[in-house]
Amino acid sequence: MILAIVIYAALVLGSGALVVVGIGTVRSGFERYEERVAIVDRPRSSLESVAFGETALVGTARPDGGAERVPFGGRERAVCYDVTVEDTNKLEMAHVDERIAPPFVLEGAADDATDVARIRVDASDLRLDLSADRRWSREVASHEVLEENLASFAEANDLPDQGLERDRTYAYEYLAPGDEVFVYGRAVPDDDAAADGKAVLVTAQEDGGGVISDKSPETLLAERRRVLVKSVSLGALEGVVGLAGFLWLTGIAQLLLGA
Repeated sequence: MILAIVIYAALVLGSGALVVVGIGTVRSGFERYEERVAIVDRPRSSLESVAFGETALVGTARPDGGAERVPFGGRERAVCYDVTVEDTNKLEMAHVDERIAPPFVLEGAADDATDVARIRVDASDLRLDLSADRRWSREVASHEVLEENLASFAEANDLPDQGLERDRTYAYEYLAPGDEVFVYGRAVPDDDAAADGKAVLVTAQEDGGGVISDKSPETLLAERRRVLVKSVSLGALEGVVGLAGFLWLTGIAQLLLGA
């Protein structure tokens, strides 16, 4: 009896979660479409004359000061990075999901090509869309002994013991100093810059949109071809199936049909 209740509750929660996933899929599709429009239609701003508001930029990523040290995986320095730690065989939140992203400098040729223009980028809320060689992951089985840097990271972050059941994946993706990057976001006054009142900081859009990538604009465009149609179709299917399951399992569908 108890097992049946547990299974029923799991099915109801699962169907409800599928509706949420469908909504997220549709939203993601619109965000990718917005990025495609920015790549195609929005001219690349000169780093020397970035106007406030929505902007698309291409330049070289440089640390604004010292580069960050990635805590594991053999990567000595990064401009910014996302690190995650999660158990691969359990339905639970990731133990670590953290963006390390101090503002960095985007560098490019000045308008007269005789100097270098620089602006700062705040990547803390921009979505990272990085190539495969900017990603690292390591799956650690429950019986394995952790490497020293992973063990130090686990201790510093108070991660639960893997025990005999948990396989765990340590992963990160990063931007390296010197990467050529595309940035789509919002230019705002840079309050932390020197006395220059025209200094700008590029950050996420007010609705959270925006992306930074080490891929070429051509690659980004190819990956977003027909993305809106695909995402809306898939999201609608997920939402309809999830909603139908939820209404049927909770008896609401039978009540409505009976009425």
